[in-house]
Amino acid sequence: MLKTNYTKVSKVYDKNSTRKTFAKDEDIGTLLAENGKITVLDLGCGTGNWLDCQQQYYEDDSITWIGLDASAAMLQKAKEKNLHTEFQVKKAEELDFKECIGLLVCNFAFHHFEDKNRALERIHAALSANGMFKYRNIEPESMKDWWVYQFCPEAYYEDMHRFWPKDLLSYELQKHGFCSVTIKREYYESSKPLEALYELYKQRDISQLAMMDDAIYSKGMERMESALQAGKTECRDCIAFLDIACRKARQAT
Repeated sequence: MLKTNYTKVSKVYDKNSTRKTFAKDEDIGTLLAENGKITVLDLGCGTGNWLDCQQQYYEDDSITWIGLDASAAMLQKAKEKNLHTEFQVKKAEELDFKECIGLLVCNFAFHHFEDKNRALERIHAALSANGMFKYRNIEPESMKDWWVYQFCPEAYYEDMHRFWPKDLLSYELQKHGFCSVTIKREYYESSKPLEALYELYKQRDISQLAMMDDAIYSKGMERMESALQAGKTECRDCIAFLDIACRKARQAT
């Protein structure tokens, strides 16, 4: 499995404004109503954008915030935002909290985990009784026409190794002791200016492009340049998102 060099990506990651805005996570409010106070852990928190948004939504509530990421460079960017958060450089497989996390979220990061079964074991162990785990990511199996895959198809084949399909995710979650598994899927199609996509491609902050070697990455750029030189101005595009939520089953008494 190829790896993304987030030391390089960290330098340009937050230049993409779409990564800075997150809707209010209503499940935090639900868990607060159930428990009075909670600990929220963002696994693979990157530069802390989700944490930043949620802390603004819940600034007056009794919440302990924790952010973990395997990249020290990404966490340094998060720390510069002066969030009320305990940050730790740590892989998901090294998660060592014990039954104290009320909500554990993993946004656009699960595919990076080298041992996904081990990560699920540690996530389950970290959650308190009836604690919630939430997963959000793209769904590559449904978006072969994503513009990145069109110009760099090698990235699509790599993602077939990195991403678990939704049925496998659901099965593994239940096997690891999670219940009340819900799956929601969003799919969008659009047409985008090719010149704007070319600029995004050159930025190389998307993990699918950052992980490819320079030769393959350059081939994708050549494909884009050939399309532009041929007078193509628009590119069809699509993207699919997968949201999964589940609870840690309560122990029988």
